[in-house]
Amino acid sequence: MGLEVRDEVRQLASPLADEAGYELVDIEFATLGRQPVIRVLLDKPGGITVGECAVFSRRLGDCLEMNQTVPGSYRLEISSPGMERPLRTLDAVERFAGQKAALTTHEAHEGRRHYEGTLIGPAAGRVGVRLEDGAERWFGWDEVRTARLVVENPFGARGASANGGGRKSRGGKR
Repeated sequence: MGLEVRDEVRQLASPLADEAGYELVDIEFATLGRQPVIRVLLDKPGGITVGECAVFSRRLGDCLEMNQTVPGSYRLEISSPGMERPLRTLDAVERFAGQKAALTTHEAHEGRRHYEGTLIGPAAGRVGVRLEDGAERWFGWDEVRTARLVVENPFGARGASANGGGRKSRGGKR
């Protein structure tokens, strides 16, 4: 059901996004608890505002109700893709080439499925990532399970503060 709902929502959301000048980045459908959730990610040059998301939500919500896309109640969420945006198309790969990204493949390659580095490509339907050691790994787009941008944390992997971060003991016994 999830794929069918996503496709139907895409058919309704795509013309609305085009009309408003937005990029339809992704549509997710999940069930949280017992309530279905439809999450639509939109973007535009300079970013999308909360007000624009609210207007889009009302318009798409009306379309979903008229078409009875999801029977019963559901939650509709409209938002920007965020800084670690998903890359769902080769066009997105081309747009964000040169930025840091994480790719996960469906099958293991050389014993691993997760690759993080500088996004390169696309070339002939393939996407590449340049690893920290300078090595390049290339994959057919159909081999990539997920791809997303990665934002560098200026405080290190765990967000440690300038004084070393992490938890400090407050004394007493543990």
